[in-house]
Amino acid sequence: MTATQQPSHEEKTIVGFNTKTRMIIYSGFGILGLVIGYFLPRIAAWALTLPWVPFHGPIKLINSLLNGPWMEWITAAIGLIAGLVLAYISIKESLIATISDHEVQLDKDGHTKRIKRNEIDEIFIDRKELVILGTSGHELLREKHEESPKLVEEGFKKHGYPWSPEGYPYMDHYRRWVLDTPDLPPAINALLKAREKALQKKETADIKDLRHELAKSGLIVRDEETRQYYRSIIKP
Repeated sequence: MTATQQPSHEEKTIVGFNTKTRMIIYSGFGILGLVIGYFLPRIAAWALTLPWVPFHGPIKLINSLLNGPWMEWITAAIGLIAGLVLAYISIKESLIATISDHEVQLDKDGHTKRIKRNEIDEIFIDRKELVILGTSGHELLREKHEESPKLVEEGFKKHGYPWSPEGYPYMDHYRRWVLDTPDLPPAINALLKAREKALQKKETADIKDLRHELAKSGLIVRDEETRQYYRSIIKP
């Protein structure tokens, strides 16, 4: 992953998977899948000769299915396809930021979000998450990124965006949430309780959706494993 220049009327910097990196990922996953697929029939046959290997029944069934002419090449083709699919998912789920002097375009999971420069107050990295704060202190973006923090910082600073080198600027305003916190309305406590369960089960979609619901109600949440901390959305 690298920060690269994008030729256009307006200079842009891309932070994330560029074309070269994508080709490397597709090639690597594809070749790995092809090799594993090609040798899979031999691996299954070899595993049956080892008395200490568990699941002899399923392995024997797999071995019987993999016997036949051209089977190595068939499994190699399946492995290649599986590798390419994994590469596609890996790239699709990674955050790509296209930064210009006037706006930031963020692409992830097939979705695109644009944030105008005048809407942004501060940008920083909170552990492995890129966070963009709005002018009222609300979070315009909080997404996990795979890029080097140094390259992310350089990309935004190059275009003059307000980067916070010390991380989250409002840490002192957060409070630990506990069940039925008396300072919060019952509806907010219910959302936080549901989100705690989602954190424990690692249900990513629900975690994100409930974060957005809490933001609509005026609350920003920050996670530390399954612990939740909250603050008001209004900038102090």
